[in-house]
Amino acid sequence: MKALILAGGRGTRLRPLTHTKNKHLLPIGNRPMIERIIRDAVDLGIKEIIINVNKGDTEIAEVLGDGKRFGKGVKLFYIEQPEPNGMMYPIKLAQKLIGDDEFLFSAGDNILTGGLKPHYDDFKKKKSDAHVLVVRRPDYQNFGVAVMEGDKIVNTVEKPTEYVSDLVLSAIYFFTPAVFKAFKYAKPIDPKGTGKPEYYPPVINNWLIENGHTFTASEVTGWWKDTGAPEDIILANRLILERECLDKCEGKVLDSKMEGSIELGKGSVVKNSVLRGPISIAENVTIENAYIGPFTSIGTDSVVKNAQIENSILMGNCNIHDLDTILDSSLVGWNAEVTQKNGYPKADTMYIGDDSLVQLAK
Repeated sequence: MKALILAGGRGTRLRPLTHTKNKHLLPIGNRPMIERIIRDAVDLGIKEIIINVNKGDTEIAEVLGDGKRFGKGVKLFYIEQPEPNGMMYPIKLAQKLIGDDEFLFSAGDNILTGGLKPHYDDFKKKKSDAHVLVVRRPDYQNFGVAVMEGDKIVNTVEKPTEYVSDLVLSAIYFFTPAVFKAFKYAKPIDPKGTGKPEYYPPVINNWLIENGHTFTASEVTGWWKDTGAPEDIILANRLILERECLDKCEGKVLDSKMEGSIELGKGSVVKNSVLRGPISIAENVTIENAYIGPFTSIGTDSVVKNAQIENSILMGNCNIHDLDTILDSSLVGWNAEVTQKNGYPKADTMYIGDDSLVQLAK
């Protein structure tokens, strides 16, 4: 079996962070989010993983490399998508690399607990041509959904305006090579009226169903997150730290109080501070005269002095200093500085990029 993981798109809801960084490289628990689905694939025994990227994107390959660090024999291959043609179109682009193998197909920003093995076992047990992970959601109108009869899917609908099902398609599938046939006959659609038809999931899914191929599903009963918006990233970071954060100290701790599970990377120094886990602190971080609260991830080479932070993510090389208020539920991008202005007039001064959000306390 092989894997095809999507790492394209523009991440518009996560701007300005995604103006300079591919969305799939944003850190969750101090690890690029795409690494989580890669490791889930490797845990299934998959050795050949194809990653779909935007045209001209070299950043993903520079960060992830050739696959060696994910395990013995693991190889990563990269294919460019010339233009946006819908979520399912990369399947067609990857056909030659996949060949006659069955494969895992997943968006690179899907994060779930429990791994993929129970769902893959279900796929094999049911001898399906296609199998998708579904999640029961009250906000089903915002997603594609699966309509089921027994254990088989009989229809999929993109963002239904009326109730047909609350089983949301998670963008994690298992396919046999039967899916390649769909691209010869299925027609892309243009539900948003953009003038550019695309291969939305129902286009391919429903062609398979209508042409006699068995399409099944297994329900994710644990936690699943599509990290498309800032609040999703913060919540995902919180849940990952709750489940995965290890009490591991490879740095120096001086005159400080440490509570709960705390990861402290090599070269990092904590001085005269209070830390309450779960917290993940990367390498070469300096924390001094500070309070770091639960569910916080701090990226490499960052500095936090005379400040309080909780339930937040500092991407890397951040400088947070001299704050009177707590920085809470925040995303701070690479190389950013957050401090407090002293003196008069008592006004806030900001340098804000496109698509930013700033919320000031009264």
